[in-house]
Amino acid sequence: MSILLLKLRGNPTLNRTIWPPELYIYDDLLTYRKRKWFVVREVTISYNQIAQATLHHSLLFAHLEIVTTGTDDLIVKYMGKKTGVRAKKILDQKLYHAHSKLHQEGEVDHSKMNVYEKGLNRYRELLNRGKITKKEYEKKKRDLLKRVE
Repeated sequence: MSILLLKLRGNPTLNRTIWPPELYIYDDLLTYRKRKWFVVREVTISYNQIAQATLHHSLLFAHLEIVTTGTDDLIVKYMGKKTGVRAKKILDQKLYHAHSKLHQEGEVDHSKMNVYEKGLNRYRELLNRGKITKKEYEKKKRDLLKRVE
């Protein structure tokens, strides 16, 4: 089961659409969803299929462009700058680990992202058992994200 690390959504007003593009960053894959009136385009790719991720940010907003090896480029425009920077850091770490696995053999990596994912799993399990509240879960999740940065 994939764990949702971050959800990105563009601003509907500045994107001039009712349904702005959405990007879901999971621990093992990426899902891009763009909706029109009668059609929903949903692309799911693994981190091995991503060639590069580019973040363009201005004073208030950011644009994230993901170039893949197969399909069209994935673009999420007009998201918050902090959210964009956080997404770029997560993507950079995931891309590094996905592409470095191809060259390294037998090494176990204990990076910040592994600590984040294990902590998030632990807190989600406590939430499911009823040991912590949803508010406490969100606070712990934010604290873990700050540690990754």
